[in-house]
Amino acid sequence: MGTQKQSQQDQGHLFRDFQIRNVKKMWPLVTLLIVILMVMIFMISSYSRVKSVTVSGNKIVSDQQIKGFSPVKKGTSLFAVWGKTDKLAKSLKDRSMRMQSVKMKLVHFNQVKIAVEEYPTIGYLYVSGGYQPILKSGVIIKGKVLNPKAGFPVLKGFKNPKKLRRTIKQYRKISPPVRAVINTISYSPTKSNPDRIYLQMSDGNKVYASISSFGDKMDYYPSISSKLKVKSVVNLEVGAYSYPITKKQSATNTTTTHAH
Repeated sequence: MGTQKQSQQDQGHLFRDFQIRNVKKMWPLVTLLIVILMVMIFMISSYSRVKSVTVSGNKIVSDQQIKGFSPVKKGTSLFAVWGKTDKLAKSLKDRSMRMQSVKMKLVHFNQVKIAVEEYPTIGYLYVSGGYQPILKSGVIIKGKVLNPKAGFPVLKGFKNPKKLRRTIKQYRKISPPVRAVINTISYSPTKSNPDRIYLQMSDGNKVYASISSFGDKMDYYPSISSKLKVKSVVNLEVGAYSYPITKKQSATNTTTTHAH
């Protein structure tokens, strides 16, 4: 009787050991199934998607436009964002010529913040029907505005794209304080100087210069204009000289100056 009872106990121990071994063997599979189930629950939940997109730093391009350009929108899967914010920011930057830099980051787990820096407008190109903004990058925005902002020059008469690009490249060299007193830059070629341009200044003076060199020479304008007693023409084509705008004095001074 005792032997039979002992045998039953041994069988019970063996069965429990068998169960434990099976549970240990199955535990990795069970764990995997639990993880898969949790991932599936997460993927169908709202927590797996971008909750909101906010934009900062923009002054010209609207929030709505930037969100429209952005590859990340409200509801985008976080799996498409994690570890890819730099690449996504570059993709957004490439969508708009206005963007100088774009930074994107995830905050509070599922909220996206986009910080942008725009190329500022440095002037306008006059075209039929309006004015096209010229950016600091040298790019001309094709969209027209009816009224250019004060403090930025308007470029006129540039039919040749190459000369326009050269003019913008030189203009970008001019210091901002000097740029601010230029009202217009007009292409005004002569037989002797096919690269001549004419600048109307906000102080009433006029400047003649060459496309190839006015970017460097215009920074001397403040010191030249400070010595002028009347509204004058400043010629920077070759060297630098000036003469009053009045016709009689203009003719006299021009002849005298060229004699030197």
